[in-house]
Amino acid sequence: MKNKLTRAIALLLVLCLGLALAACGNGSDGDKPADDIVNGDFEDTSGKWVGWTKEDAAFNVRGLVGDEKINGVPMEKTGNQYFAGTKGGNPAMKGTLTSDVFKLGGNGFITFKMGAGLNQDKCYVEFIESGSDTVLAKVANTDCDGLFITEHLITKVVDLSAHVGKSIYIKITDNDDGSDLAWVNVDAFKVCKDDAEVAAAQTERQKQLDTYGEKPFEEDPAATTIVNGGFETGDLTGWKTLEGKAITVAGVVPTSQYYWTDRSVYGEGNYYFDGNNNGATAENLTGAIRSQKFTLGGDGFITFMMGCGNGGSYVALCDGETDEELIKVENTYFSDPALALTLLRMYMDASQYIGKVVYLKVVDANDGSSGGFAFICVDDFRVSLTRDEVAALEVEQMEKIQNETYTSASYDDLTTLRNYYASYPYPVPLQSLTFTGYAQNAVVDCGTVDVAALLTGAAASFGSDTVTDIAVTRVTAPDGTELTAGFDALDMTAPGAYTVTYTASYEGKTADASFTVIAMADRNSVANGGFESGNLAGWTVLTDGWSIVDGNPTGVISAATYWGEELPYNQAGNYHLDGFNTGIEEAGTWQVRSTNFTLAGSGFISVRMGGSASAVRVYTADGTEIGYYKQNRFNDANFPHVGQGGAWGDMATYVMDLSGHIGEELYIVLCDEEVTTPWAHGFFDEVVTYYETAPDVASMADTVMDGHTAEEQPVEIQIPWQLAQNLK
Repeated sequence: MKNKLTRAIALLLVLCLGLALAACGNGSDGDKPADDIVNGDFEDTSGKWVGWTKEDAAFNVRGLVGDEKINGVPMEKTGNQYFAGTKGGNPAMKGTLTSDVFKLGGNGFITFKMGAGLNQDKCYVEFIESGSDTVLAKVANTDCDGLFITEHLITKVVDLSAHVGKSIYIKITDNDDGSDLAWVNVDAFKVCKDDAEVAAAQTERQKQLDTYGEKPFEEDPAATTIVNGGFETGDLTGWKTLEGKAITVAGVVPTSQYYWTDRSVYGEGNYYFDGNNNGATAENLTGAIRSQKFTLGGDGFITFMMGCGNGGSYVALCDGETDEELIKVENTYFSDPALALTLLRMYMDASQYIGKVVYLKVVDANDGSSGGFAFICVDDFRVSLTRDEVAALEVEQMEKIQNETYTSASYDDLTTLRNYYASYPYPVPLQSLTFTGYAQNAVVDCGTVDVAALLTGAAASFGSDTVTDIAVTRVTAPDGTELTAGFDALDMTAPGAYTVTYTASYEGKTADASFTVIAMADRNSVANGGFESGNLAGWTVLTDGWSIVDGNPTGVISAATYWGEELPYNQAGNYHLDGFNTGIEEAGTWQVRSTNFTLAGSGFISVRMGGSASAVRVYTADGTEIGYYKQNRFNDANFPHVGQGGAWGDMATYVMDLSGHIGEELYIVLCDEEVTTPWAHGFFDEVVTYYETAPDVASMADTVMDGHTAEEQPVEIQIPWQLAQNLK
């Protein structure tokens, strides 16, 4: 009897325990509801869900973030934390997040913030009665249009006043396994105490919609101008989205904003449109916008600035009635990296359409499948310009760039930009004193030199007039001494680089240009082997397509490091030859040839080289190849630490044994060769062709500061010298 009683009591306990367990969970009558939403603002920082229960993968706790912006979008968070679906996992992940049960109090209104969730059938927030699981209200993000309002946390107001006193819970559902805003952002779930809090939330909501939503698009086709051609409102006011998501308000950014850490766009005014915004907008997106319609007036000229636009992107003038593209302008001047995102002023001569109703269209049709830079940057659209206005703007733009002082440390972009404006095919002859031809760098033996005779090739113009008054005005010697006379018999007995400045004069106006003369004391060394003249004086470019500025090839820069990680070049002296700055695409190849030299001393030579494409070829004076050496350090690993075995643009010193050719006349060719690896650029410096005795390679190394992240302090490392293998 006792055993039967014991078993009965045990069964009763099990039954009671089962009933208790069955009553647990959101939506059961067995819950004792909280007095308010637990952790409705997601401010708990314990690193786990508090007050909420997640199911499946979408609502990972790592999505609790404090980012002020996501994908360039201001989030307007409440407090320090909110849940960002794009940070919480892969967009294709699905799942739910359910609050603890709480008793609805106050006046029954609940406010919260919601972003993303473009597919309203698959992403939504439900307010559910506990026990019956009746859905009292269901809210999808009807504000998200995928163009203007995207990630934004927009305030929502839910009227549950008829259910005050009930036990309810909140269930957030992400059932979208796509990729286009296929997640939800949420924040600040709050039960309102009174009508004043409801009114405040409604006011905040309207302000957000006015700020971020699509602006009213009004146009007057009879007007001869457009509104906000320079994006100076800080948004896309005056522009209408035609298709796609590549061109949105998130791309309207300050002209003071750099790209690639230290590159200026050289834009106009305070804002411009950047189709990538340093990665905030995906390159694979496409789209188009248009200006207001207007009647083309003036003399029919239009100007604007464009950057990037590499393949499939353009600006068009369109018929306001038929939408036909009347004039299409692509950025044929795009070059990576010299003129990558840099804004270039361009002109349209649309005089044949004067009096016609037209509009301007900006198109990004590049989805990235054909390569990088699949976006467009634009600024400062001006329409209905007269011929005189164009002439004045041409001069203004030219002088602005000539007087610009900022240039990036990593790229000689300003020099290339000046060359663009000096050579652009202006619709009105440029009313500025401009060089149309340049004197070339030269190599001479030390002694007395007629510098004036080296001006062959120098030419200038003012508008359509040819300028003939061109003369040498100053020579700067290697020691910095300035010489201002005696140019027909100048003393160049001191070896080194002499900078020759010459001046064009026209009706009181002057313009200067310069070239370099390398004076050689002997011919055992190549001229300008360390590029310390700051240019390619003494070197001959053997490849078409090299960027030419002021008559001379680019490529020599003064940066000791590159990128925000301050990766070391291992530059010797103040300059080196940099593959980023030749104007030739990364996939291309190039070669530069040294002056001839007579091999003497030990017969050993050395060259610093880096990048995956670098190689050195050595020839006898008759063109017979006797040496072929390639870099062997490139290693795209452990970025950005050279000291941990990574090697990118950093150069090492390669020593080459040519002792079997002592006494012969030779020359060197520095090569950027075709490779299938990344970083298909060549970097070179410090070509040394005379060592009295053979270098002790095993004990030699170059000391540099290693690359580092923003959180790290740079450390000193060494790059050992190498005895290069002759692959010939």
